[in-house]
Amino acid sequence: MKAIYVFLSSLVLFGLISVSPAEAAEKSIDRYFLEDVDYDHWAYNELERFLYSDIIDGYVETESYEEDGEKYEYTSVSIKPKNSITRAEFTKILVNSMNLRAGETVKSFPDVKPSNWYYEYAKVASSQGIINGKPDGTFRPNDKITRNEMAVMIYRAFESKLDFSATGKVFPDVPQGNFAYEAVMKTAAVGIIKGYGDVFKPYNDATRAEAIVMIDRALHLEPETDGDQLAIIQTVDRNIKDEMKFTVQQDVKALKALYRETTIGYQLAYSLDNLDMIGMFEESDTIFKMEPIGEYAINAVSVNNHFAQVRIDNLVYNLSMTAPDMSFNMKMDLSGTAHLKKSDDGKWKIYNVVLDEDDDEQDWKETLETEIN
Repeated sequence: MKAIYVFLSSLVLFGLISVSPAEAAEKSIDRYFLEDVDYDHWAYNELERFLYSDIIDGYVETESYEEDGEKYEYTSVSIKPKNSITRAEFTKILVNSMNLRAGETVKSFPDVKPSNWYYEYAKVASSQGIINGKPDGTFRPNDKITRNEMAVMIYRAFESKLDFSATGKVFPDVPQGNFAYEAVMKTAAVGIIKGYGDVFKPYNDATRAEAIVMIDRALHLEPETDGDQLAIIQTVDRNIKDEMKFTVQQDVKALKALYRETTIGYQLAYSLDNLDMIGMFEESDTIFKMEPIGEYAINAVSVNNHFAQVRIDNLVYNLSMTAPDMSFNMKMDLSGTAHLKKSDDGKWKIYNVVLDEDDDEQDWKETLETEIN
């Protein structure tokens, strides 16, 4: 889990080990450095969740700089939450978030060509009845999507998955004659859309943050399916047990296979990025051990058809390291919350682990420094 690599990073910090640059992951860890959204942003949790679980990629920005005669590059990702979003971009996010695939009947649009990046997403969405196009038969992929268009697409996507029988709030600026009247009323009834006080502002361009939050709300209303709770607990349990076993064995190949089978997105990139730290023990004649203290417990906190949160409690280890010139022992608590998403193959995978002691990383480093000195 994450704390193992925080511990190993501390060894690097104190100069006890050296590592070579990590090999490139499927998607490098710097692709998850969210630069333009603060923690107190109203949509931070949803934006992070969609980025970390690979539903969105964001806008990748790379800066080059020189230091001590060496050239470096720093890559970060921006979400641009206040920017408008196009019809094609919204379609991509909706299709990705729901793991949708093309059905039998696909509608073609004259302005959607196979060479366009959004071709497959439009193909899937049209086959699922989510998009029908404009009156003239076009899709207009690069038009900015309006709030009422967004509500209609979400309603169509989730109509067969959620209970929309309740009567919702009626907004005065969305009268019965509006093509989005039913969609707005019914999605408001279940809390997918909130509006601006008493109005909805249906013809306003939707922002990227609004789009992601509305889709996220809909996803979290979907009920879990049979076997989901057992599957997520098994995934987390396997990740814990096998990661400890393979780390102690210094089996990098097995760890790579484990991570690719049980993690995605941020957690996969983070884990692969740190793998080089595992192989350094054998090179330096260092013995590393992890011994569990007591028994840990895994319990589902929330589960729906696409996302899940799992509590991991009492996951405590005694970590010891013996090297030619020093040795030490320390206890580390890896308890925390694992966040999972169901992938397009139906398997649950971990996209983030938030440790209870994330804020106490400095305490670990101070403890390690004391042990060393």
